[in-house]
Amino acid sequence: MIEATPADVQKAFQDLSRDMNPEFVHIFLDKLERYAKKPDRALFLVEYQESIIAFATIIDKSPLPETFTPQALHDINYYACGTGLMVLEEYRRQGVASLLVAAWERWTKEHNIQGLWVITRKMGNWYQTNFHFELLGNANLKGVKKSVLSKTFQP
Repeated sequence: MIEATPADVQKAFQDLSRDMNPEFVHIFLDKLERYAKKPDRALFLVEYQESIIAFATIIDKSPLPETFTPQALHDINYYACGTGLMVLEEYRRQGVASLLVAAWERWTKEHNIQGLWVITRKMGNWYQTNFHFELLGNANLKGVKKSVLSKTFQP
């Protein structure tokens, strides 16, 4: 696994965008480029047999879900946000995503950020069971119900 630089983006885009909806591919390329070059965020890539098979992104400050209670918003206001995690289908259930979550956690601690939060549509139980994230609540984003989870790190 690597923390990507701008030089890694084109290969990552080429290898990972094959299964994406063509209408959204340009958005994916833009995200990879931004996360590889800006200092307040990171792009992690997993390579296997000379192909990029997975990615995850993290940012030190991300807009919070507007539908959240004031207390929940306060709790995660100063946390980093895991904003994307994808593993190509044929490599799932092999520990690849776990490597990426560990990279998020390492990055968060290295940047002296006290916690990490994520929004997910389907993987809430996975984050809770495997990484001890706590469910903060649900958010309705563009008509899709998603779970918001967080994890606090002790100093």
